[in-house]
Amino acid sequence: MKNTNYLFLLLLTNFISCENSIKEKELALKEKELELKEKELSLKEGKTTFSLTTRDAVKLAEKQFENYLPKILKSHEAILDGQESFTGDFTGDGVEDIVIYFILAPNSGGNAIVGQGLSLYQNTGNEVKVVAGFDPNYLFSFNRISNGSINIEKLEYDEDDGRCCPSIKTNIKLKLIGNKIYEEIQ
Repeated sequence: MKNTNYLFLLLLTNFISCENSIKEKELALKEKELELKEKELSLKEGKTTFSLTTRDAVKLAEKQFENYLPKILKSHEAILDGQESFTGDFTGDGVEDIVIYFILAPNSGGNAIVGQGLSLYQNTGNEVKVVAGFDPNYLFSFNRISNGSINIEKLEYDEDDGRCCPSIKTNIKLKLIGNKIYEEIQ
């Protein structure tokens, strides 16, 4: 008798568990249907609710940079020696923007740096657009994006420094105002 009761309880528990699982799946499906209907309605009304992921925004910015790169290379008679994308909100709108840091080397070879810079892309949530470029006449390293500014470190040589190793380092904040970049020494 005890085995029969135990078996009955086990079957009942399993049935309830399956029932809950089915209800959860039905609820998730209904939520997705509502979400699709909301998107349809907003498209009919001319509203766009499309929102880029940060990863997609970076890909779009990198594609735009790829199209701009030949102009940079030609103007510096250089090849691309390094490129890295960083994200953070430098426009103050609460959306992760993109900075592409790049280093250029001479066409003729060697390990000299003939240029470096930043390309700044604003992520509006629906599109990515280039807003500014930063191409200083000094060496620098990229640090981070925080509190609405881009932080870099300006690198300068002391008279005893080897070409590999500038020892004078100055922290600089870059602020985007409109489509211009302003430098603020820390």
